[in-house]
Amino acid sequence: MLQFLCIKKAFDTLDIKRKGADMKVNKEACTACGACEPYCPLGVIRIEDVAVIDQDECVECGVCFRAGVCPTDALIYEIPPYPRALRAIYSNPLLSKPVTGCAGRGTEEAKTNDVTGRFKKGRVGIGIEPGRPGTGARFRDIEKIIKAMTEIGARFEPNNPISTLIADPQTGALKPEILNEKVMSVVIECDFPIEKLKDAVDALNNVAGEVACAFSVCCVGRAEDDGSVPVEKLLKDLKVPYYINSKTTVGLGRPPAKD
Repeated sequence: MLQFLCIKKAFDTLDIKRKGADMKVNKEACTACGACEPYCPLGVIRIEDVAVIDQDECVECGVCFRAGVCPTDALIYEIPPYPRALRAIYSNPLLSKPVTGCAGRGTEEAKTNDVTGRFKKGRVGIGIEPGRPGTGARFRDIEKIIKAMTEIGARFEPNNPISTLIADPQTGALKPEILNEKVMSVVIECDFPIEKLKDAVDALNNVAGEVACAFSVCCVGRAEDDGSVPVEKLLKDLKVPYYINSKTTVGLGRPPAKD
């Protein structure tokens, strides 16, 4: 609860103009040229007599505005009040997240594990990204995925921006007032004992049929001293298709983390 009070206070004190409540179009200035339309990642801008933005589907990412293609500067980008402000904060990579101060969707831990040592041997880390490619995700669907991971006993990364939105750690429930808000994407970071990988795969397969968005899953596993990767064998045994064009970190020039 304290984290949510801090988040709301941070939104209320943002040093940004508060004239509007969303990504807007100055109808008097718009010439309906259509230059902004292809820049919307979710395709929610349509051209009528003027450019029209579907406010329910807009995630306030500001890409159309930052593209700088409007010849009459008809696009207006202002951060709305909470809870709609979550759309901008979690969709615009240039905006830092309240509480964590992180500008990205997740942390860097998975990419620098050899130095940070967050994922220990015998544990599996996963990053789940709802919203890509190009679908966006509402918090109600993000909540379903978090709840599914909570049920198997997953441990969530506290420095991840989405973790600060978990109102009930026992169930994984988010604040009810944010559930209809939509964002470009988030990265849910958690880990669990390697023995629970099958439970995690089953849980994700089940929740995939319950959410109205696409999501990808990244699996992080430690290598053994002989170079073998236990999580790779488990994925093969579970017949889970995976891609090996991932990141392998060796921490050259820096002291490695201790097991």
